[in-house]
Amino acid sequence: MVIGVFCFRNDLRLHDNQALQNALNQCDRLYLIYSFEDRVWKSENPRRISIHRAQFILESVLGLSHTISKAGGFLHITQGNIEDAIPIFMEEVGADICFLSEENAWEEKGVENSLSKIVHLRTDYNKTLIHLKDLPFEFKNLPETFSKFRKLVEGNWQVDTCVGSVNVIHSSCHKISTLPPLKDFGLYPSNPSRHSCFKFKGGTLSGQKRLKDWIWRKGCISKYKETRNQLSGPDFSSRFSPWISIGCLSPREIYWEIKKYESKHGSNESTYWLIFELLWRDFFQFSARFHGAKIFHSRGIHPERPSIHEPENAESLFVAWKNGRTSNSFINANMNELRETGWMSNRGRQNVASYLVNDLGLEWRRGAEWFEEQLIDYDPCSNYGNWLYLSGFGNDPRTTRYFNTSKQSATYDPDGNYTRAWA
Repeated sequence: MVIGVFCFRNDLRLHDNQALQNALNQCDRLYLIYSFEDRVWKSENPRRISIHRAQFILESVLGLSHTISKAGGFLHITQGNIEDAIPIFMEEVGADICFLSEENAWEEKGVENSLSKIVHLRTDYNKTLIHLKDLPFEFKNLPETFSKFRKLVEGNWQVDTCVGSVNVIHSSCHKISTLPPLKDFGLYPSNPSRHSCFKFKGGTLSGQKRLKDWIWRKGCISKYKETRNQLSGPDFSSRFSPWISIGCLSPREIYWEIKKYESKHGSNESTYWLIFELLWRDFFQFSARFHGAKIFHSRGIHPERPSIHEPENAESLFVAWKNGRTSNSFINANMNELRETGWMSNRGRQNVASYLVNDLGLEWRRGAEWFEEQLIDYDPCSNYGNWLYLSGFGNDPRTTRYFNTSKQSATYDPDGNYTRAWA
């Protein structure tokens, strides 16, 4: 008899989950588990998670637990870093093998490596739109720029169909466990911001409802290229990213929903543009896998470029930036929205990053770490990849990307409504 453990990480779904399917197929008895890892949930200086993402993850794990229960299974909840908690759990239940969905980021890869030295581990890959095996080049030849990557991929396009949903789970229950309250991690719910126009709710069902509403019921995808640079409103952006970041939705699921929409309503630049952005996500995922820990270094993937020398008052400048108290009201508005909701538009993210690096002269990692804590859709590959790109130390041949915030504000907030609401 094969007894296994499947540990959910950033794949909180039963559909399009190859690793879970393989675990169910190979095991006579399977235990399902999710661990609240100390490295994130008990982090300090810097803090690595805020109330917004914490609440979203708890809702998603709870939704996953309910779905598993309806399918006949049980989700165990534990606390502790995976490489510590899983071997203990496996010993308790007499498990022979552990299954994980493979990640791309350096820290997560390190966890996989550490765990593999302790237990029999099997990982399966389903992280990106384009599977690793389907890249039209050897991984060691990954292009340094997105434009080259996109041309190669689109010239030899292949997206796998989604893996079917697991409807029946014969997983075992070792002992009853419940979700820890947020206060156990020093986090306390805050009142919703009166300026927020969208409420994120974690879980696959909520993510799929958003997918259907935004693409089909409202038809927002048909004009997405025209609306994507707006700053406010519930539907100018798909807002799929929080669900993608922890795996409630899969990139392939979104891709094939777009293709289904195109087959009925036709394709245009807007329907393509969301696929284009999924490819950007893939590129940052693969780049993080390729460069490893370098994406967290001060000079990123370009150690040959001159380093940043911060001003003497760097700390006070950073505190003002993160708290929305700079001399620039447009920047303040975006930073206040982030802090109060966990969300910021893509246009806003580019502007506040440019302001921190180019106008304040601060080290880009200050901003990246603050985003890591605050963003409801935080993903290490996209977050650090984007900050590197804006700072001149990432996947860009240019050494600077400067956004003129006065011009940006006049273009994207011409009436000043967004700035007045949040600043």
